[in-house]
Amino acid sequence: MTTDVWGVLRPSATGVTVRFERRYATTSDDLWSSVTEPDRLARWLGPVYGDLRVGGRYELRMGDDVDGSPENAVGEVLECDPPHRLLVGWRFPGEDESRVALEIRADGDGAVLVLEHLDLAEAAARGYGGGWHASLDQLDDYAAGRPVRPWHELFDAALPRYQEA
Repeated sequence: MTTDVWGVLRPSATGVTVRFERRYATTSDDLWSSVTEPDRLARWLGPVYGDLRVGGRYELRMGDDVDGSPENAVGEVLECDPPHRLLVGWRFPGEDESRVALEIRADGDGAVLVLEHLDLAEAAARGYGGGWHASLDQLDDYAAGRPVRPWHELFDAALPRYQEA
């Protein structure tokens, strides 16, 4: 199975959804651990704090590891079905609340991750396309055991394609 690394922006009744489907050279259990365990998330996305169970609240620090930073996302864990599905609320400073859904499935000797960022304003969706693209490239580096490339370099390379979408 081949998956395109580029995300797709799709209008919906509640905003725009940014959708990615990517295959990783790891097991579905390992991929689940990479996207849900705080010590592993910190290696490719950023430090996460809080109560990571359904009904719990979290704070993801994507910039400086400082409480209340303007680069922190916060939200509530809405659904969690290990190692298959995670749905969280997402609030970033200055934006309306949205949701992020992750689904993982085994695929031969690897695993597929489907990430959907739902309920976005159109202008925000383009930026999130580039941002998630960069973050998922970092996850690919991490899962493959390579040095994780800097987010800003990956984002700067990917963003123009999403701005044109």
